[in-house]
Amino acid sequence: MRLALISVSTEHEVGHGPAGMLPLFDGNVIEQQVRSVRNMGAEKIILLSPTMPGALLQYVDALKRQNIDAEIVRDTSDLGQYASENDDFIFLGDGILPAKPIEAQLSRKSVESIYVVTNADNYDSFERIDLSHRWLGIALLKAKRLEEISNIPDDWDVGSALLRTAVQSECERELVSDEDMQSDVVSQLIDAERSLAYADRRLGAVRIPKQNFLDRYVVWPLMRKLMPVLWQAPDAKKYFGMASIACSIIALGLGLIIWPAASLGFLFLGSVVLVLHKRISMFSTELNKPDWTAPIFYLVTAMVLTITVLRTASSATLFADISILLLLIGNLWLVHAAKDDIGLNWIRPDTPLILLVLLIAAAFGAFSLGLYTAALFCLVYLVAERRDYFSSESGAVSQK
Repeated sequence: MRLALISVSTEHEVGHGPAGMLPLFDGNVIEQQVRSVRNMGAEKIILLSPTMPGALLQYVDALKRQNIDAEIVRDTSDLGQYASENDDFIFLGDGILPAKPIEAQLSRKSVESIYVVTNADNYDSFERIDLSHRWLGIALLKAKRLEEISNIPDDWDVGSALLRTAVQSECERELVSDEDMQSDVVSQLIDAERSLAYADRRLGAVRIPKQNFLDRYVVWPLMRKLMPVLWQAPDAKKYFGMASIACSIIALGLGLIIWPAASLGFLFLGSVVLVLHKRISMFSTELNKPDWTAPIFYLVTAMVLTITVLRTASSATLFADISILLLLIGNLWLVHAAKDDIGLNWIRPDTPLILLVLLIAAAFGAFSLGLYTAALFCLVYLVAERRDYFSSESGAVSQK
């Protein structure tokens, strides 16, 4: 069996709790560490915390409710009861967050190893081993090492004790390059400043597929400024999901009292909030939790648009407008399911863009015209996307 031992001992500020509880994305650092060790194959998670803060105890209880084997201990004397001699364990120091390449490497490893970086001044926050290397706070060790450190003095750090036994037994050293360190292959998040800087770098490096001009130049830049603030609130994703549904319900109420422009305004706002909800989910620490926010929002949106058509169309155009609305919804679904076409992404129709077109049309008393324009826009995009697809396919065949 493979275990994970995560240290939650260092406080990021005196009296403000351990570094592992620093906010990060829609959770905190310790939640990111837990997800990381699970990706490395850890079947049992042990959190080492001398102070046992209430938030950490609640988090361990939440893991158990998700059927994740997790325990929290105060000191090394309690570690031996959770591991047999044949087990191995992954150790992560306080605030240490490995990236995907190290996760993949450690998931395949079976020999005892410690991860190191060159002994340079810019790595002085990591523990020095010798004149050549500093330890990055990541190790894969045999469980027998836990017994060797079970009686360490109170003034000794668990990580330092494990490092000492690993070095004495000449464990394999995995050197992480300076280039990889600059790319956040290993991050040490032990204070609020580092945590925020890391989150901002992650946000800046992310590539959002299928972005149109509205998203790329308006929506996403605004979200980039807002999201670091939202990470201070662990439940931000949940609140924005609720807000998007609330906007759609308000829009439904306004649609019923024949106020199409205001109704579509709330729908547009709700669609942008829903995008933000999804973007936060890209960095989510929640484990495979079903999310019904988008289906509920889209269902209410279809109801609002149907009511708006019924309220604004004349008896002569009602059937045509309903038909165009159904065509628009079907085309949007096809656009959503279409592949990521880099050449056409900048004009790709999505829910916020289509709702913005309908909102502008309704504001000028021409909702039907906006409906026809939006449906035609989606149809032209699909034709262009299909034409581009078949052109690339025929080009590939001719090359063969």
